[in-house]
Amino acid sequence: MRRLLIYSQDGMGLGHLRRTSSVAREIVRQEPDCGVLIVSDSPATPPFDQIPNVDYLKLPTIVKTGRSDWRNGTLPMGVEQVIALRAKLILEAYRTFRPDTVLVDHMPVGALGELKPMLDRITERRRRPKLFLSLRDILDDPAVVRAVWTHLGAYEYLRCYDGVLIFGCKEIFNADEAYGLSPFAEPVVFCNYALGEVPSAPRPAGEDDPVLLVMGGGGADAFRLEETFLDALPMMRVGMDHAAVILTGPNMPRRERDTLLARSKSQRIRVETGVQDSMDWLRRASSVLMMGGYNSLCEALRARKRALVVPRRGPSAEQRMRSRLFAERSLIRTLDPRDLTPDALAEELARLLHDDGIPDVAGLPPMDGAQRASVLLCGWAEAGGGRAARPLASPAEVI
Repeated sequence: MRRLLIYSQDGMGLGHLRRTSSVAREIVRQEPDCGVLIVSDSPATPPFDQIPNVDYLKLPTIVKTGRSDWRNGTLPMGVEQVIALRAKLILEAYRTFRPDTVLVDHMPVGALGELKPMLDRITERRRRPKLFLSLRDILDDPAVVRAVWTHLGAYEYLRCYDGVLIFGCKEIFNADEAYGLSPFAEPVVFCNYALGEVPSAPRPAGEDDPVLLVMGGGGADAFRLEETFLDALPMMRVGMDHAAVILTGPNMPRRERDTLLARSKSQRIRVETGVQDSMDWLRRASSVLMMGGYNSLCEALRARKRALVVPRRGPSAEQRMRSRLFAERSLIRTLDPRDLTPDALAEELARLLHDDGIPDVAGLPPMDGAQRASVLLCGWAEAGGGRAARPLASPAEVI
Protein backbone atom coordinates (compact mmCIF):
# COMPACT_ATOMS: atom_id res chain seq x y z
CA MET A 1 0.00 0.00 0.00
CA ARG A 2 1.59 3.23 -1.17
CA ARG A 3 -1.25 5.74 -0.84
CA LEU A 4 -4.47 5.41 1.15
CA LEU A 5 -7.41 7.79 0.83
CA ILE A 6 -9.93 7.71 3.71
CA TYR A 7 -13.37 9.34 3.60
CA SER A 8 -14.96 10.00 6.99
CA GLN A 9 -18.19 11.97 7.49
CA ASP A 10 -18.33 13.35 11.04
CA GLY A 11 -20.01 16.74 11.12
CA MET A 12 -21.19 16.62 14.73
CA GLY A 13 -18.76 14.63 16.83
CA LEU A 14 -15.27 13.18 16.95
CA GLY A 15 -15.88 9.44 16.84
CA HIS A 16 -15.55 8.66 13.13
CA LEU A 17 -12.49 10.83 12.65
CA ARG A 18 -10.74 9.42 15.72
CA ARG A 19 -11.49 5.86 14.65
CA THR A 20 -10.21 6.37 11.11
CA SER A 21 -7.12 8.18 12.38
CA SER A 22 -6.42 5.16 14.61
CA VAL A 23 -6.59 2.91 11.56
CA ALA A 24 -4.30 5.32 9.67
CA ARG A 25 -1.78 5.16 12.51
CA GLU A 26 -1.74 1.36 12.41
CA ILE A 27 -1.44 1.33 8.61
CA VAL A 28 1.64 3.58 8.74
CA ARG A 29 3.15 1.34 11.40
CA GLN A 30 2.89 -1.65 9.07
CA GLU A 31 3.69 0.27 5.89
CA PRO A 32 6.07 3.10 6.90
CA ASP A 33 6.26 4.46 3.34
CA CYS A 34 2.47 4.69 2.94
CA GLY A 35 0.93 8.16 2.68
CA VAL A 36 -2.58 8.61 4.09
CA LEU A 37 -4.98 11.43 3.21
CA ILE A 38 -8.13 11.67 5.35
CA VAL A 39 -11.03 13.62 3.85
CA SER A 40 -13.61 14.61 6.47
CA ASP A 41 -15.85 17.44 7.62
CA SER A 42 -15.31 17.11 11.37
CA PRO A 43 -15.20 20.58 12.97
CA ALA A 44 -12.48 19.41 15.38
CA THR A 45 -9.33 17.93 13.91
CA PRO A 46 -7.13 15.47 15.85
CA PRO A 47 -3.36 16.06 16.11
CA PHE A 48 -2.32 14.42 12.84
CA ASP A 49 1.13 15.94 13.17
CA GLN A 50 1.80 13.11 15.62
CA ILE A 51 1.24 10.50 12.90
CA PRO A 52 3.92 10.45 10.18
CA ASN A 53 2.78 10.53 6.55
CA VAL A 54 -0.86 11.35 7.47
CA ASP A 55 -2.67 14.54 6.54
CA TYR A 56 -6.23 15.84 6.61
CA LEU A 57 -8.44 17.64 4.08
CA LYS A 58 -11.31 19.53 5.72
CA LEU A 59 -14.63 19.59 3.86
CA PRO A 60 -17.40 22.12 4.59
CA THR A 61 -19.40 20.72 7.49
CA ILE A 62 -22.95 19.38 7.25
CA VAL A 63 -25.02 18.03 10.14
CA LYS A 64 -27.60 15.26 10.09
CA THR A 65 -31.00 16.37 11.43
CA GLY A 66 -33.24 13.41 10.56
CA ARG A 67 -33.26 9.96 9.04
CA SER A 68 -32.14 11.34 5.67
CA ASP A 69 -32.21 15.08 6.31
CA TRP A 70 -29.16 17.29 6.61
CA ARG A 71 -28.42 20.97 7.16
CA ASN A 72 -25.48 23.17 6.41
CA GLY A 73 -23.13 23.36 9.39
CA THR A 74 -21.04 26.41 8.56
CA LEU A 75 -21.28 28.03 5.13
CA PRO A 76 -24.27 30.31 4.28
CA MET A 77 -25.34 28.02 1.43
CA GLY A 78 -28.08 25.51 0.80
CA VAL A 79 -27.23 21.93 1.71
CA GLU A 80 -27.55 20.87 -1.95
CA GLN A 81 -24.91 23.42 -2.92
CA VAL A 82 -22.63 22.30 -0.12
CA ILE A 83 -22.99 18.65 -1.16
CA ALA A 84 -22.15 19.56 -4.77
CA LEU A 85 -19.06 21.44 -3.58
CA ARG A 86 -17.99 18.57 -1.32
CA ALA A 87 -18.45 16.02 -4.13
CA LYS A 88 -16.15 18.05 -6.40
CA LEU A 89 -13.52 18.43 -3.68
CA ILE A 90 -13.60 14.70 -2.93
CA LEU A 91 -13.30 13.77 -6.62
CA GLU A 92 -10.43 16.20 -7.16
CA ALA A 93 -8.63 14.90 -4.07
CA TYR A 94 -8.95 11.37 -5.45
CA ARG A 95 -7.76 12.35 -8.94
CA THR A 96 -4.76 14.31 -7.66
CA PHE A 97 -3.71 12.05 -4.79
CA ARG A 98 -4.08 8.91 -6.95
CA PRO A 99 -4.49 6.37 -4.12
CA ASP A 100 -4.03 2.67 -4.66
CA THR A 101 -6.42 1.96 -1.77
CA VAL A 102 -9.60 3.81 -0.72
CA LEU A 103 -11.37 3.33 2.62
CA VAL A 104 -14.90 4.74 2.95
CA ASP A 105 -16.16 5.10 6.51
CA HIS A 106 -19.79 4.74 7.59
CA MET A 107 -21.68 5.55 4.36
CA PRO A 108 -21.33 3.44 1.17
CA VAL A 109 -22.10 6.42 -1.09
CA GLY A 110 -21.30 9.22 1.35
CA ALA A 111 -23.68 11.82 2.75
CA LEU A 112 -26.59 12.22 0.32
CA GLY A 113 -24.66 10.27 -2.31
CA GLU A 114 -21.74 12.68 -2.54
CA LEU A 115 -19.24 9.86 -3.17
CA LYS A 116 -20.94 8.62 -6.33
CA PRO A 117 -18.77 10.71 -8.73
CA MET A 118 -15.61 9.29 -7.14
CA LEU A 119 -16.99 5.74 -7.01
CA ASP A 120 -18.06 5.95 -10.66
CA ARG A 121 -14.60 7.08 -11.66
CA ILE A 122 -13.02 4.26 -9.68
CA THR A 123 -15.20 1.52 -11.17
CA GLU A 124 -14.97 2.72 -14.77
CA ARG A 125 -11.22 2.09 -14.83
CA ARG A 126 -9.86 -1.35 -15.67
CA ARG A 127 -6.95 -0.85 -13.29
CA ARG A 128 -8.51 0.63 -10.22
CA PRO A 129 -7.62 1.01 -6.54
CA LYS A 130 -8.82 -1.44 -3.94
CA LEU A 131 -12.01 -0.14 -2.34
CA PHE A 132 -13.18 -0.92 1.21
CA LEU A 133 -16.05 0.11 3.46
CA SER A 134 -15.81 0.38 7.25
CA LEU A 135 -18.85 0.54 9.54
CA ARG A 136 -19.15 1.07 13.27
CA ASP A 137 -21.02 -1.54 15.30
CA ILE A 138 -24.46 0.11 15.03
CA LEU A 139 -25.58 2.66 12.42
CA ASP A 140 -29.29 3.09 13.21
CA ASP A 141 -32.45 1.06 13.37
CA PRO A 142 -32.09 -1.59 10.62
CA ALA A 143 -35.35 -0.59 8.92
CA VAL A 144 -34.17 3.02 8.70
CA VAL A 145 -30.75 2.11 7.30
CA ARG A 146 -32.20 -0.24 4.70
CA ALA A 147 -34.75 2.35 3.57
CA VAL A 148 -32.19 5.18 3.32
CA TRP A 149 -29.61 3.02 1.56
CA THR A 150 -32.22 1.80 -0.92
CA HIS A 151 -33.33 5.39 -1.64
CA LEU A 152 -29.71 6.50 -2.24
CA GLY A 153 -28.84 3.44 -4.33
CA ALA A 154 -26.20 2.42 -1.79
CA TYR A 155 -26.86 -1.31 -2.18
CA GLU A 156 -26.06 -1.09 -5.89
CA TYR A 157 -22.72 0.54 -5.09
CA LEU A 158 -21.85 -2.04 -2.43
CA ARG A 159 -20.93 -4.47 -5.23
CA CYS A 160 -17.96 -2.20 -6.05
CA TYR A 161 -16.34 -2.78 -2.65
CA ASP A 162 -13.62 -5.37 -2.16
CA GLY A 163 -14.53 -5.90 1.49
CA VAL A 164 -16.47 -4.52 4.45
CA LEU A 165 -14.94 -4.05 7.90
CA ILE A 166 -17.26 -3.79 10.91
CA PHE A 167 -15.83 -2.19 14.04
CA GLY A 168 -17.85 -4.24 16.49
CA CYS A 169 -18.56 -7.79 17.65
CA LYS A 170 -21.07 -10.06 15.96
CA GLU A 171 -22.05 -11.49 19.34
CA ILE A 172 -23.26 -8.07 20.52
CA PHE A 173 -24.89 -6.86 17.31
CA ASN A 174 -24.89 -8.64 13.94
CA ALA A 175 -24.64 -5.65 11.61
CA ASP A 176 -24.15 -7.88 8.58
CA GLU A 177 -27.54 -9.50 9.08
CA ALA A 178 -29.28 -6.35 10.35
CA TYR A 179 -28.34 -4.21 7.36
CA GLY A 180 -28.28 -6.91 4.68
CA LEU A 181 -24.65 -6.56 3.63
CA SER A 182 -23.51 -10.02 2.49
CA PRO A 183 -25.79 -10.39 -0.55
CA PHE A 184 -24.13 -7.27 -1.99
CA ALA A 185 -20.57 -7.18 -0.66
CA GLU A 186 -18.05 -9.75 0.52
CA PRO A 187 -16.12 -10.48 2.56
CA VAL A 188 -17.79 -8.90 5.60
CA VAL A 189 -15.41 -9.09 8.56
CA PHE A 190 -16.06 -8.20 12.21
CA CYS A 191 -12.85 -6.58 13.46
CA ASN A 192 -13.85 -5.89 17.11
CA TYR A 193 -14.20 -2.40 18.59
CA ALA A 194 -11.58 0.12 17.49
CA LEU A 195 -9.89 2.68 19.70
CA GLY A 196 -6.77 4.78 19.54
CA GLU A 197 -3.68 4.49 21.67
CA VAL A 198 -3.79 5.23 25.37
CA PRO A 199 -2.12 8.65 25.75
CA SER A 200 1.25 8.64 27.42
CA ALA A 201 0.79 12.08 29.00
CA PRO A 202 0.63 12.17 32.81
CA ARG A 203 -2.68 12.36 34.65
CA PRO A 204 -4.06 15.85 35.30
CA ALA A 205 -2.54 17.51 38.33
CA GLY A 206 -4.72 17.54 41.43
CA GLU A 207 -5.79 15.60 44.45
CA ASP A 208 -6.13 11.82 44.36
CA ASP A 209 -9.72 11.96 45.61
CA PRO A 210 -12.27 9.96 43.58
CA VAL A 211 -13.65 11.90 40.61
CA LEU A 212 -17.08 11.77 39.03
CA LEU A 213 -16.44 12.66 35.39
CA VAL A 214 -19.20 14.13 33.22
CA MET A 215 -18.61 14.13 29.46
CA GLY A 216 -20.48 14.19 26.18
CA GLY A 217 -18.00 13.31 23.45
CA GLY A 218 -17.44 16.20 21.06
CA GLY A 219 -19.99 18.18 23.04
CA ALA A 220 -22.19 19.48 20.24
CA ASP A 221 -25.32 18.18 21.97
CA ALA A 222 -24.02 17.51 25.50
CA PHE A 223 -25.39 20.67 27.13
CA ARG A 224 -28.73 19.20 28.24
CA LEU A 225 -27.04 16.33 30.06
CA GLU A 226 -24.39 18.49 31.72
CA GLU A 227 -26.82 21.21 32.77
CA THR A 228 -29.14 18.57 34.23
CA PHE A 229 -26.18 17.22 36.18
CA LEU A 230 -25.65 20.66 37.75
CA ASP A 231 -29.34 20.71 38.67
CA ALA A 232 -29.05 17.23 40.22
CA LEU A 233 -25.86 17.85 42.15
CA PRO A 234 -27.43 19.56 45.21
CA MET A 235 -29.58 16.45 45.71
CA MET A 236 -26.46 14.30 45.81
CA ARG A 237 -24.21 16.33 48.10
CA VAL A 238 -25.10 14.40 51.24
CA GLY A 239 -22.94 11.30 51.36
CA MET A 240 -21.10 12.07 48.13
CA ASP A 241 -17.33 12.05 48.54
CA HIS A 242 -16.51 12.56 44.86
CA ALA A 243 -15.16 15.68 43.23
CA ALA A 244 -16.94 16.43 39.94
CA VAL A 245 -15.37 17.44 36.64
CA ILE A 246 -17.30 18.38 33.49
CA LEU A 247 -15.73 18.09 30.03
CA THR A 248 -17.67 20.26 27.58
CA GLY A 249 -15.99 18.88 24.45
CA PRO A 250 -14.48 21.03 21.70
CA ASN A 251 -17.70 21.26 19.66
CA MET A 252 -19.99 22.69 22.35
CA PRO A 253 -21.31 26.14 21.34
CA ARG A 254 -19.63 29.00 23.19
CA ARG A 255 -22.86 30.26 24.78
CA GLU A 256 -23.52 26.85 26.31
CA ARG A 257 -19.93 26.55 27.59
CA ASP A 258 -20.20 29.98 29.18
CA THR A 259 -23.44 28.98 30.90
CA LEU A 260 -21.84 25.87 32.41
CA LEU A 261 -18.76 27.84 33.50
CA ALA A 262 -20.87 30.48 35.21
CA ARG A 263 -23.03 27.94 37.03
CA SER A 264 -20.07 25.78 38.06
CA LYS A 265 -18.43 28.59 40.01
CA SER A 266 -21.24 28.75 42.54
CA GLN A 267 -21.25 24.95 42.88
CA ARG A 268 -17.47 24.52 43.01
CA ILE A 269 -17.41 22.21 40.01
CA ARG A 270 -14.44 22.07 37.67
CA VAL A 271 -15.34 22.63 34.01
CA GLU A 272 -12.76 21.85 31.33
CA THR A 273 -13.53 23.41 27.96
CA GLY A 274 -10.45 22.68 25.86
CA VAL A 275 -10.14 18.89 26.21
CA GLN A 276 -10.28 16.90 22.96
CA ASP A 277 -8.95 13.64 24.40
CA SER A 278 -10.72 12.46 27.54
CA MET A 279 -8.44 9.53 28.39
CA ASP A 280 -6.33 11.36 30.96
CA TRP A 281 -9.44 12.31 32.90
CA LEU A 282 -10.95 8.85 32.44
CA ARG A 283 -7.91 7.25 34.02
CA ARG A 284 -8.39 9.43 37.08
CA ALA A 285 -12.18 9.06 37.33
CA SER A 286 -13.85 6.45 39.51
CA SER A 287 -17.26 6.88 37.83
CA VAL A 288 -18.48 8.47 34.61
CA LEU A 289 -21.70 10.15 33.49
CA MET A 290 -21.73 10.24 29.72
CA MET A 291 -23.59 9.98 26.44
CA GLY A 292 -23.55 6.80 24.37
CA GLY A 293 -21.18 7.65 21.55
CA TYR A 294 -19.02 4.85 20.16
CA ASN A 295 -15.62 6.20 21.19
CA SER A 296 -16.61 7.60 24.57
CA LEU A 297 -18.36 4.42 25.63
CA CYS A 298 -15.54 2.16 24.48
CA GLU A 299 -12.94 4.35 26.19
CA ALA A 300 -14.84 4.14 29.47
CA LEU A 301 -15.04 0.35 29.16
CA ARG A 302 -11.37 0.03 28.28
CA ALA A 303 -10.57 2.03 31.41
CA ARG A 304 -13.00 -0.25 33.31
CA LYS A 305 -14.97 2.63 34.82
CA ARG A 306 -18.45 2.54 36.26
CA ALA A 307 -20.57 4.44 33.76
CA LEU A 308 -24.08 5.82 33.66
CA VAL A 309 -25.01 6.43 30.03
CA VAL A 310 -27.72 8.83 28.87
CA PRO A 311 -27.80 8.23 25.10
CA ARG A 312 -28.57 10.84 22.47
CA ARG A 313 -32.28 11.05 21.67
CA GLY A 314 -31.69 11.34 17.93
CA PRO A 315 -31.65 11.83 15.02
CA SER A 316 -30.67 8.14 14.88
CA ALA A 317 -31.37 5.29 17.30
CA GLU A 318 -27.68 4.30 17.34
CA GLN A 319 -26.78 5.44 20.87
CA ARG A 320 -29.99 4.13 22.40
CA MET A 321 -29.48 0.73 20.78
CA ARG A 322 -25.84 0.46 21.84
CA SER A 323 -26.60 1.57 25.40
CA ARG A 324 -29.38 -1.00 25.76
CA LEU A 325 -27.21 -3.84 24.45
CA PHE A 326 -24.29 -2.90 26.69
CA ALA A 327 -26.57 -2.53 29.73
CA GLU A 328 -27.99 -6.00 29.08
CA ARG A 329 -24.42 -7.33 29.38
CA SER A 330 -23.90 -5.47 32.70
CA LEU A 331 -21.24 -3.25 31.14
CA ILE A 332 -22.97 0.03 31.99
CA ARG A 333 -26.03 1.49 33.66
CA THR A 334 -28.31 3.51 31.41
CA LEU A 335 -31.00 6.18 31.74
CA ASP A 336 -33.45 6.79 28.91
CA PRO A 337 -33.04 10.38 27.62
CA ARG A 338 -36.81 10.83 27.83
CA ASP A 339 -36.53 10.28 31.60
CA LEU A 340 -33.67 12.73 32.11
CA THR A 341 -34.67 14.97 35.02
CA PRO A 342 -32.58 16.20 37.97
CA ASP A 343 -34.39 13.84 40.35
CA ALA A 344 -33.99 10.77 38.13
CA LEU A 345 -30.36 11.59 37.38
CA ALA A 346 -29.49 12.08 41.06
CA GLU A 347 -31.09 8.75 41.91
CA GLU A 348 -29.30 6.85 39.13
CA LEU A 349 -25.94 8.42 39.97
CA ALA A 350 -26.32 7.46 43.62
CA ARG A 351 -26.87 3.86 42.54
CA LEU A 352 -23.90 3.99 40.16
CA LEU A 353 -21.46 5.23 42.79
CA HIS A 354 -22.15 2.13 44.91
CA ASP A 355 -22.46 -0.45 42.11
CA ASP A 356 -19.28 -2.55 42.09
CA GLY A 357 -20.74 -4.92 39.50
CA ILE A 358 -20.40 -2.36 36.68
CA PRO A 359 -18.71 -3.08 34.39
CA ASP A 360 -18.77 -6.86 34.33
CA VAL A 361 -15.12 -7.34 33.37
CA ALA A 362 -15.76 -10.85 32.09
CA GLY A 363 -18.12 -9.46 29.45
CA LEU A 364 -15.88 -6.68 28.11
CA PRO A 365 -15.67 -6.85 24.28
CA PRO A 366 -12.25 -6.96 22.56
CA MET A 367 -11.04 -3.56 21.38
CA ASP A 368 -8.22 -4.33 18.97
CA GLY A 369 -10.26 -3.37 15.90
CA ALA A 370 -7.82 -0.78 14.52
CA GLN A 371 -4.97 -3.27 14.62
CA ARG A 372 -7.02 -6.08 13.05
CA ALA A 373 -8.41 -3.79 10.35
CA SER A 374 -4.97 -2.49 9.38
CA VAL A 375 -3.64 -6.04 9.00
CA LEU A 376 -6.58 -6.93 6.76
CA LEU A 377 -6.30 -3.77 4.68
CA CYS A 378 -2.58 -4.19 4.11
CA GLY A 379 -3.05 -7.84 3.20
CA TRP A 380 -5.92 -7.17 0.82
CA ALA A 381 -4.08 -4.26 -0.80
CA GLU A 382 -1.05 -6.47 -1.37
CA ALA A 383 -3.26 -9.02 -3.12
CA GLY A 384 -3.62 -6.80 -6.20
CA GLY A 385 -6.16 -4.67 -8.03
CA GLY A 386 -9.85 -4.34 -7.33
CA ARG A 387 -12.27 -7.09 -8.24
CA ALA A 388 -14.69 -6.93 -11.11
CA ALA A 389 -18.30 -6.08 -10.43
CA ARG A 390 -20.38 -9.18 -9.76
CA PRO A 391 -24.09 -9.85 -10.39
CA LEU A 392 -26.17 -7.84 -7.97
CA ALA A 393 -28.90 -9.23 -5.76
CA SER A 394 -32.18 -7.40 -5.83
CA PRO A 395 -32.73 -5.04 -2.87
CA ALA A 396 -36.13 -6.68 -2.44
CA GLU A 397 -34.39 -9.96 -1.66
CA VAL A 398 -32.65 -8.33 1.28
CA ILE A 399 -35.23 -5.80 2.41
